[in-house]
Amino acid sequence: MIFSRIFAPSHQSPKPEKRMQAIESLSPDKAQEKTILHELAFNDEEANVSLAALEKLNSFVLWLKMSQIAKQSRVKKAAEKKVNAALLGEGDVRLSRQEIFSFLTETANPDLVVQLVPQMLKKEPSLLQDDALASALIEKVGKPSFTQFIFLEGASAKLQTQLINAQSEVSELQKLAKKVSSDALVEQINARIDAIKEAAKRPIELKKQLTLVLSKYQALLDKSDVETIEEKRNELESELTGLFAQIDLLVEEERADYEEKRARITEQVERYVSRIRPAWEEKQQASQRANTKALCEQQLTHAKEQVAWLYNNRLCEATLADVATVNESVRGVEATLEQLTRLGSELTAEKRIAEIKREVDTLNDQLDRFSMQQQYGQKLLIKLQQLEDIAAKIVSENDSDNVQVNRDSDAKDEVAPAASEESVASSETVEQDTLQSLKAQFDETKQAYKALSGEIDAVPKALSKRFNTAKNSVNAKERAQRTKENEHIKHVRKHISVIDNLIAQGKFRVAISKFAKLQDTYSAMPSSAKKSVEKRFVKTADDVSRLEGWQDYLAAPRKPALVAEAQALADVAPDNIKQRSNAIKYLRKQWLSLTPSSSNNDESSDDALQQQFDAALEKAFEPCRAHYAKLDQQRAAAREQRESIINTVKAMDITMPEAELVKVFDRASKKWHSAGQVEREVYEELKQEWKTVSSPIQAKVTQWQSDNQTQKRSLVAKAQQLSTEEDITDAADKAQQLQKQWKQIGHAGKREESKLWAEFKAANDTVFERLKAQRKVQSNASNELVDSLLTQTEAIDINSDDASFTQSVNVVQAQLNELPKALRNKVERKIDAIENKRETLVKNAQSQARLARAQALVSLLQLSAGEAGIDERADEQSLAETLGKRWSSSLGQSTGSTASQHDRQWLTVALEVATGMPSPDGDASIRSSVQLQMMTSKLEKGEAATAPDILADWLSYDSIDKVDNNLLQRVVAVINAHPEIVA
Repeated sequence: MIFSRIFAPSHQSPKPEKRMQAIESLSPDKAQEKTILHELAFNDEEANVSLAALEKLNSFVLWLKMSQIAKQSRVKKAAEKKVNAALLGEGDVRLSRQEIFSFLTETANPDLVVQLVPQMLKKEPSLLQDDALASALIEKVGKPSFTQFIFLEGASAKLQTQLINAQSEVSELQKLAKKVSSDALVEQINARIDAIKEAAKRPIELKKQLTLVLSKYQALLDKSDVETIEEKRNELESELTGLFAQIDLLVEEERADYEEKRARITEQVERYVSRIRPAWEEKQQASQRANTKALCEQQLTHAKEQVAWLYNNRLCEATLADVATVNESVRGVEATLEQLTRLGSELTAEKRIAEIKREVDTLNDQLDRFSMQQQYGQKLLIKLQQLEDIAAKIVSENDSDNVQVNRDSDAKDEVAPAASEESVASSETVEQDTLQSLKAQFDETKQAYKALSGEIDAVPKALSKRFNTAKNSVNAKERAQRTKENEHIKHVRKHISVIDNLIAQGKFRVAISKFAKLQDTYSAMPSSAKKSVEKRFVKTADDVSRLEGWQDYLAAPRKPALVAEAQALADVAPDNIKQRSNAIKYLRKQWLSLTPSSSNNDESSDDALQQQFDAALEKAFEPCRAHYAKLDQQRAAAREQRESIINTVKAMDITMPEAELVKVFDRASKKWHSAGQVEREVYEELKQEWKTVSSPIQAKVTQWQSDNQTQKRSLVAKAQQLSTEEDITDAADKAQQLQKQWKQIGHAGKREESKLWAEFKAANDTVFERLKAQRKVQSNASNELVDSLLTQTEAIDINSDDASFTQSVNVVQAQLNELPKALRNKVERKIDAIENKRETLVKNAQSQARLARAQALVSLLQLSAGEAGIDERADEQSLAETLGKRWSSSLGQSTGSTASQHDRQWLTVALEVATGMPSPDGDASIRSSVQLQMMTSKLEKGEAATAPDILADWLSYDSIDKVDNNLLQRVVAVINAHPEIVA
C-alpha cells in the first residue's frame, strides 16, 4: 500500500503539473493510454489538465462533447472554440464536408447553426447550393430571420422558388421583396403575394355567395307560384351543391352554421310549398279554363276571318285546298269548344259557349253554301269583264277624239291643211253614233251585273272595286270630254277678246297675225262647240278683213324712220348693255308691227329697208353680244365650280364623326353659296342635285346639332339651378364639372350655340361671383385669425416647463383647423420653429447634463482609486449629486462582492466592444470571446448587453485597487469618448 502510493502513476498525481507531464508521454494510439486520456479529459478538476488531455486526443467528437458538458467556463469556451474552428476549416481538427453537413443537420443546436452558417458562407459561398442541406438547416432552425438569410445569401434558384411558395405570410414576403435585387424573384414574390391574397379572398367570396344563394332560397317564401318556386329551388339547390363542395375553405363553426341554415331554409320552403299547392292548383285550373276560353274566342275570330276571306278574296278562284283550310279552322273552334265544355264553368261562361256554338253553326252553313255562291261569283266575274271591255272601248274612243281636238293651234312655222266643214261634221256624226252604241251596251251590261250581284250574299270587295273603277272611268271620260270642250270655247273666246283689244289699240299687224292662228283652232272645234262662239268669231273676222286693206298705207312713212333710229343707235357707244338690248327689242317690235307693201315696187323698197334695218340693229347689238359672251364664260366657269363642289360633297364619308363632318360640309356650303351665277334652268338642275347630295349630310348634322342643343340646354338648366344652392363651394365644383361636360359636347348650331353659351356663362358667372364674395369674406376672417395665432405663437415662452409649453402650443393648434391649408402651413411653420428652438435647448441641456455626469463619474472613480492630480477641493457629495442616483448607487455597491459572472478585465473589454473602442493586443482573445457571446445572446434573446449595463456591472464589481488602474484608465477613456453611456 505504501509503495503503491509512493510509486503511483504520474497521471494520478495530486499535482496538476505532474498530470500534465504524464499526458505528454501518453499516446492516443494505445487503447489503455487512450482511456487514461479520456479520464483526464472529462473527469480532471483542473482545467489545464482537461484541456491538455483533449489536445492530446484532438478528436472533434470529444471537443464537441466537452463543449456541451463542461462545467468549467474556460474548458467550455476552449472546446467551443475548437468546435467552431473545426467547422470553419481552421485549426488542426479537420472534418470532411459530409461530416460538417451531418453535424449541422443532426447534432448542432439551432443557435449554433445560426452562429456558424454566416461564418462558413464567408469561406465557402457555395455551401448552401446544396438544396437538401439548406432545407434541412431551415427546418432545424425554424426562424424567419434565418430563412430569410439563407434565401438572400446562398440558396439556389430552385430553393428560392420553393421558399417563396412555402411562405404564407404576406408581411414576410413584402420584406423579402424589398431586399432582393432580381426582377424575376420580385415577380415570383409578387405572384405569391397575389396568390395568398386571392386564397384569403376565396373564403370571403364563398361566404358571400353562400349568403346570397341562401337569401334567394329564403326569398322563395315570398312567392306564390308553385311552378316558379320548384324551378328556382332546383336551380338554387344546384348552386348550393357546387358551393358546399368548397365548404372546406371555411372553419368548422362557419361550416356548421351554413349547413344548419341550408337545412332550415329547405324545410321552410318544403312546408310552404305543401301549404300553398292546393290553392295554386285550383288557381291553375281556373287559369286553364280562362286560357281555353280565350283560345276559343281567338280561334272563332280567326275562323270568321277565314270564312270572310274565302267569300271576299277567293269566291271565284277558290280551290278545294282553300276550302279545306278554312273548314279546318272551323273544326279547330269546335274542338276547343268541346274541351271548354268538359272543363266546366259558371253560368255566364255557359251562355257565351252557347253563343259560340250558334256562331259556329252559322260558319258551317256558310261553308255549305259556298259552292253555289262560287258559281254565281264566276258568272258575275264574266259580266264584270264584259263591262270593263266596253268601258275600255269608250275611253279609247274618247282619247282618239281628244287627239284631234287638242291639235296645237299655236304652232308658228307650220300651217295644217283645214278640212271642210262638211267632212268634219260627217266624221263627228260617225263618232257620236259609235259612242252612243257603246254607251247603250255599257248600261245593259251594268244592269245584268247588278242583277247577278243580288244573288250573292256578299260581293267580293275586289269585284266591287273593279265595277266601280269601270263605271267611274266612263263617267270620268264623259266629264273630261265636256271639260275639254268648255276649255276650247273659253280659249277661242279669250283670243277673240284679245284680237278685239289689239284692234282697238291700233296694233293691227299683231291682231291680223293672231286671227290667222285663231282660225285654225276654230276650224278644229266640234260643231256643238262652234255654235257657242260662232257669232263673235264672224264679227271679228269682218273687222280683220277691213284692216288688211289700209295696213300698207301706215307702213310706208314709218319704216324709213325706224331705219334712221336703228342707224343712230348703232353709231352711239352703249352706256348700259341692258338699256341697249331693250332699245333693240323695241325697234324690232315696231318694225314687225308694220306689214310689207303690196305692190312690186314697194316690195323691192321694203327689202332694201329691211336689209338696212337688220344691218343697223346687228351693228348696234355687237357690244351686247360681246358682253353676253363674257357672261356666258363666267356662267360656264361657275357651273364647273358648282359641279366640282357637288362632286366633293358626294365623295364625303358620311360615317365620319359629326364634329369633323360639319366642318368639312360648312366649307363646301360656303363655296356653294359664294359661287358665280349660272342660267336659271342650269341653276335649278344643279340646285336639285346639291340638295340631293347634301340632304343626308345636312340631316345627320342637324340631328347631331339637335342632340347637342338638348344636352347643352340641360347643362344650362343645371347651371341655373346651381346659382341658388346654399353650399356655394359645392356649387362651384359642380359648375366646373358642367364646364368640362360643355366642352365635350359638339356645336349646337349657329342660331342656338351663342344663345345657349350666353345663358350658360351667365349662370356660371353668378355662381363664381357668389363664391368669390364668400372667399373674400373667409379670406379676411382667416387673415385676422392668422395674425392672432402668429401673435400667440410668438408669445410662447420656450423656457417654460413642459406642461405650460405644451398647453400653449395646443391652444394655437386647436384653432388651426379653421384655416385654409396655405395659411395653416404658415402658422404650423412658426410653431415648428418654436418647437425646434425648444428642442435644441433641451438637447443642449441634456448634452451638458450627460457631459457633467460623465465628468462627475470620472472624478469619483479617480477619487476612489486615490490617484494624484484630482482637485482636492472637489466636493465628493456634489459630484455624487451631479452623477445621479443610479450611478451613485452602482458605485456605492463596490463592497468586494462579485456582482457579475465576469471579472473586471472581461467587463472592460466588453465595454470597449459595445462602444466600438479598441482593446490592447493582449486582450484579443478576450475580445473575440466577448464578441462571440454578444452575438450568441443577440441570436438567442434578440438583443445583446448595452454599454450602460456593462458599465454598471463594472462599477459594482468590486472596489478599485491599484492593480486596476490600467483598467480604470481604459474605462475613463471610454466615458470621455462616449459620455452618453452615463445616461
